[in-house]
Amino acid sequence: MELDTLYKTYQPFLFSIAYRMLGSVTDAEDIVHDLFLQLKLDTDEIKDMKAYLAKMTTNRCLNFLKSARKRREVYTGPWLPEPQVNETEQPLDKVVTDETVAYAFLVLLEQLSPVERAVFVLREAFAYSYEDIAEMLEKNEVNCRKIYSRAKRKLQNDLPVHPEDTKHVDLLAKKFIKASSTGNFEEFLGLLTEDVVLVTDGGGKVLSALNPIVNKQRVSSFLKGVSAKGGFIGELLPVMVNGQEGILQMKDGQLIKVICFELDPKQKNIRKIFIVSNPDKLNHIPVPNRFD
Repeated sequence: MELDTLYKTYQPFLFSIAYRMLGSVTDAEDIVHDLFLQLKLDTDEIKDMKAYLAKMTTNRCLNFLKSARKRREVYTGPWLPEPQVNETEQPLDKVVTDETVAYAFLVLLEQLSPVERAVFVLREAFAYSYEDIAEMLEKNEVNCRKIYSRAKRKLQNDLPVHPEDTKHVDLLAKKFIKASSTGNFEEFLGLLTEDVVLVTDGGGKVLSALNPIVNKQRVSSFLKGVSAKGGFIGELLPVMVNGQEGILQMKDGQLIKVICFELDPKQKNIRKIFIVSNPDKLNHIPVPNRFD
């Protein structure tokens, strides 16, 4: 099989592994691109090309994560994944929708070690057998089962791999947009759980909270304070963030923030708010058509 054909056939699948492993659109694209650039093999000798490329991608991601952990330890404030953003007016291709991973799930994966993350992603998101995972990671099957169980215990909450039904989140996003534009957050605050957590990632490049903000009262004060200082000035647009309704803030044609939510599965209220404003994590997002 020609390299071009290989790339077109397997790039989306390999990117979806790398993005779940790394939580970074840019790094996932780079890893897959470099893999194909350095691919030197007689394709006729490979019995299962998809499995071979998945193994190569996973191991490159593991190496990357081991070095990235040191960088993230000195990162300014909380580290959040890079969001995947699409305009709501552009219906997602069904295959893309099916492959979308919920943003909250990516955040959750940050609790795992690189190897735990690899086993959990391959098993949970791609339904690989323990035998296949063991072969990919060059470990034994029993060990992989133990690693998966440990990862599952660490995560505790059974968040779906795929985004939640976005209809309710659509309403929440609209309430947030309305609150931000009027400065009156009372209606939106009524949609938060009492133990809500707000996490901001400015990466030390822009002003943001250096620690997660916990509970309704503190989150309320933070949002009102940001609003009073003009932090939501510009245009707030409803967009799809990792397959679920979220918000993109634009100002003077520049992308300023991406905001998205995680719901409490029982109450259907917001239990987490994520705000990504580090410009490095917004560079990959296309500017919406109306700002071209």
